[in-house]
Amino acid sequence: MLADFSLTIEPDHRRCPWEDEAHRLSSLVIYKSVVSSDSGCGYYKFVWENCAPPRVKFFGWLLVQNQIQTKNYLLKKNCVDSDLCELCNTYVESVAHLIAGCEFAAGFWRRLGITLTEGDVSQLWEVQPLAALPRAHFNALLLLCCWRLWKHRHDVVFRSMPPCYARLLVGCRKDAELWSCRLPQADRYVTHAWVSLFSSQPPYVSIISDM
Repeated sequence: MLADFSLTIEPDHRRCPWEDEAHRLSSLVIYKSVVSSDSGCGYYKFVWENCAPPRVKFFGWLLVQNQIQTKNYLLKKNCVDSDLCELCNTYVESVAHLIAGCEFAAGFWRRLGITLTEGDVSQLWEVQPLAALPRAHFNALLLLCCWRLWKHRHDVVFRSMPPCYARLLVGCRKDAELWSCRLPQADRYVTHAWVSLFSSQPPYVSIISDM
């Protein structure tokens, strides 16, 4: 190989397959190269190719990588004194616990008729929809529910509001209505089904002990 090269006094021309037009290393080019190949991450389509708003997609990206700032992480950073879940006051608040393992979260998924366990949280893109729900945009529905559980947790922790299924479902329904404008006109029936799902739940008392 070296025999085919002849050295000169001219400056080197260094090129990289991941540089931009200005010959600077580009993280965007690297990312596109990775996700477009067969070795790309399994959650790419689940997180990024749906109708959720950008901030919810970013939340989903952190979620499937177990990187949202739950209390078990905050305790390691000495930001809190306890890692106990404030929704159930029983177990450590990890990502999987908050989204599926907590008694409150598990009750929420049961009310929607969606089977979700702690082990499913890191593989959300493999969760199957209800037979009664449209398969189209189901990824966005899962992200909506997880996002609203996270927001509900914030209400409990930072606003001293009691855990409340009725408030959680109202938030889900409002988001479903808002997200309808993000879908093609032909797919608007999907969010109508979501709104019906969140609206068909009976009124629940607000405190978790009365579930």
